[in-house]
Amino acid sequence: MGSRTIGIVAHVDAGKTTLSEQMLYLSGALRTAGRVDHGSTALDAAPIERARGITVFSDQADFTWKGVQYTLMDTPGHVDFAAEVERALLALDAVILLADASEPLKPHGVMLAELAKRRGLPILLFLNKCDLAGAMPETVMQTAAKRLGMECVPLPPDPELVAQLDEAFLERYLAEDWTQEDCVAALRRAFESGLALPVTSGAALQGQGVEALLDALNLLLGAPKPQKAAPFRGTVYKVRRDEKGRRIVFLRVESGELRSRMALEYADGSEKLQELRAYCGKSWRLIEHASAGDAVGAVGLSKPVCGDLLEERNGALVVAGHTGFRLEPALAARVEADDGTPQPTLLEKLRLLEDEDPQLHIRHLPQTGELLAQVMGPVQLEILEELLRERFNIRARFSKPDVLYRETLCAPVMGYGHYEPLRHYAEVQFRLEPAPRGSGISFASECHVDNLPVNYQKLIQTHVFERTYRGVLTGSPIADIRMVLAAGRAHLKHTEGGDFREATSRAIRQGLMSGQCMLLEPWYAFDLMVPAASVGRVLSDISAMFGTVTAQETLGDMARIQGRGPVSEFADYSVQLRAVTHGEGGGSFQLDGYEPCHNQEDVIARMGYDPCADTEQTPFVKCFADKLH
Repeated sequence: MGSRTIGIVAHVDAGKTTLSEQMLYLSGALRTAGRVDHGSTALDAAPIERARGITVFSDQADFTWKGVQYTLMDTPGHVDFAAEVERALLALDAVILLADASEPLKPHGVMLAELAKRRGLPILLFLNKCDLAGAMPETVMQTAAKRLGMECVPLPPDPELVAQLDEAFLERYLAEDWTQEDCVAALRRAFESGLALPVTSGAALQGQGVEALLDALNLLLGAPKPQKAAPFRGTVYKVRRDEKGRRIVFLRVESGELRSRMALEYADGSEKLQELRAYCGKSWRLIEHASAGDAVGAVGLSKPVCGDLLEERNGALVVAGHTGFRLEPALAARVEADDGTPQPTLLEKLRLLEDEDPQLHIRHLPQTGELLAQVMGPVQLEILEELLRERFNIRARFSKPDVLYRETLCAPVMGYGHYEPLRHYAEVQFRLEPAPRGSGISFASECHVDNLPVNYQKLIQTHVFERTYRGVLTGSPIADIRMVLAAGRAHLKHTEGGDFREATSRAIRQGLMSGQCMLLEPWYAFDLMVPAASVGRVLSDISAMFGTVTAQETLGDMARIQGRGPVSEFADYSVQLRAVTHGEGGGSFQLDGYEPCHNQEDVIARMGYDPCADTEQTPFVKCFADKLH
């Protein structure tokens, strides 16, 4: 029998972990309900979380309520950890949106609800802290309905209100030919389609209203319907390591059954799923199999990453695709060990953390020996520093994060590469062309096999993609360039495979040195929710930061502003936004591609890159065009 997986989302300090503890306690999964302020919660058990008093990592636990099995996920509320929430959404059937009954729904809560809606997940609203003076649940429901574009339906449901949301039930309601079961069925349809926002209320810290919330989950979701026998299909939503350093791949079972000892096959080999675990915070128990709806941890799989889709084919598992959930960091900071830890050891531990966090990319720069941590924001660096200290006893120092730039060409150019030391020979001629934004690096060949055998042409293609080539303006990686092999030459006796690696690198570098290049900078797509009175100030800020507004709408006393802008200008704007709106404004910022840099000359001057001093990618500019034709 499978289970339902639900997640609690809200802005920071709304009481998510407290509500989670009460749900687990009342269902019998915990003997006592822990408290965040006492550091005694089953979830939020990581030292970082207990020290800060906030959720940083999504955690999960299983419970049963009146015969229905659930997996509950507690997610971060801080705006800087929104990506952790988005990963958790990969595993959910429904979302509990938690709101403080004493204040309007926070902008970040609205953004999290929008993420759930985009995933097609139904949402249930729980109004918390109704026991406090100043609670105004009716007002909060009204603002939530306006800001989310949904109809609030307090539970138990008013049939007249439900009839307005479901045409089939409306006909029966008007004919006075309906039952309570008909009303519930109609509410479920409106809930699943995103029209209805069912509402319950209470005070999580006191345990008030929590049983009614659990009953509402049973009413709206119920147990999963039995499925016909089907092959396994599941989604990887998280990667972690246990106390012994073993890699745990967390999977949500979509269909079929996942069994311990199943094999996962790759093109170059296979590996076995050694253990299946059901988790409750940091504690876990072994299980033999997982059914549709279950969210479990698997030990023994070294390659699957967050977002991978696994399927069963001919009795074995294969990676069948990816959900598209891969984040590209826009900022980078240099990292050094402050305690004498050797750099290879530091790199090894950073790689382990990179494996667990899709927001983190680690780069080693051989030419300088530096390590770069590519991140989404400065708070992520704070967490990374604490993780290195707590998990590996390494004290690291990070530089102030800088924007990750890229370089491309403005117009086509020819590039020539020649390599001819003693008993070696290779020549390559490329036509380097600008490519559409976001297309990356591509390769094509117009070289006839009579001039260069096909095996050497394939070798050149391999060399084009085996490394990151740097531009000549700032030394940033090149992007959005089509490399067309126009000609090449080898020697019957003296050409070896490695010769074309050097000739390819020189041809690309020579073309970049000879051509007209431009600097690209990352842009954010932003989605802001601000008080209507602050719209003028916010629009002025956006214009001053070289951003553009793509959509704007009024939602009661709030306004929603969507647009795009340079990461270099908007990287710290979330803090400024909260200040100018007195804490009432907020939003989300997601990387949305690269555009021509708005202050190219200033960036080039600041970075001070000298392409002629870059010994790893030498500017070999001598022209060999005549020899190639």
